[in-house]
Amino acid sequence: MVLFEEWGRTEWFLLVVNTFAMYIVVRFLQRKIQRKLNEVEARQRHHLHQRRTEGEGERKGPSGD
Repeated sequence: MVLFEEWGRTEWFLLVVNTFAMYIVVRFLQRKIQRKLNEVEARQRHHLHQRRTEGEGERKGPSGD
């Protein structure tokens, strides 16, 4: 078991640096995942809009007859 009383300046400094590094990594991954989810949602909305537009065109019938 690690006793915090035995830690020197180096160990405390490394703890702070590693904690800060983990915070940066977590924030980066959160932003990356959120951007990817937004991209997927936008793509789904676009395809849904295209399907609706194609469906309306089929209901109107061919205009060439």
